[in-house]
Amino acid sequence: MQIRKIVDDLERYLIIMIKSEKRLKHIYNVLEFSNTLAEIHSISNEKVKIAALSHDLFREVKAFKLLKIAEVYEIPITEFERNRPILLHGMISAEFLRRKYKIDDEIYEAVYYHTSGYEFMGKIGKVLVISDSASDDRDFKGVEELRKISLNSLDDGYKFVIKNKISYSLLKDRYILEHTCKTWNRICGLI
Repeated sequence: MQIRKIVDDLERYLIIMIKSEKRLKHIYNVLEFSNTLAEIHSISNEKVKIAALSHDLFREVKAFKLLKIAEVYEIPITEFERNRPILLHGMISAEFLRRKYKIDDEIYEAVYYHTSGYEFMGKIGKVLVISDSASDDRDFKGVEELRKISLNSLDDGYKFVIKNKISYSLLKDRYILEHTCKTWNRICGLI
C-alpha cells in the first residue's frame, strides 16, 4: 500500500466530492485530532490519516445514489439504511478504499463502522470514532470531557462516544443502530 499516493488521491477526491466547506473543515479537524490521538497512543499515523480523510468521502452523495452504489458494491442494506441511506456513507467509503487501494482490515473496519461503532473495533477505529465526535468543530455538552478522556484512554473515550450516541438517540426518540447496541453490550461485558 503506497500511503503517500493514497493520501494524495484522497485529498483530490475530497475537493471533487465535498462541496460543503463546513464538511471539508470537519474532515480535516478529524484528521488533526486523529493525528494527536495516534501520536499519544503510539498508533500508525499513516493508517489513521487514510481513515480520517476517507471517512466522510461519500457523505454528500445523494440518497438514491448511495443505495445504488451499495447495491453495486454488494453491501447488505438493512431497513434502517434503506430509510436513511446516509448511514451507508462509511460502508461505501470503506468498500471504495478496499477495491481501489487494497487497504487492510484495520482501516476498512474503522471507516466502515465509524458511524455505528463496532463491538470488536481496533485502535484505528476507536481513534476515528472518537475524533469524529471530538474534533475541533464539534460543540456539545461533554465534548471537552471527551477530548480529555481520549487523550488518556482510547477505550474510555470510545465508551464515552458510544454511550453518548445511545443517550442522544433515546433523547431524540430515534432508533439505535444494531452495532451501537452490540458495542455497548460488549463494553459492559454482556457479550
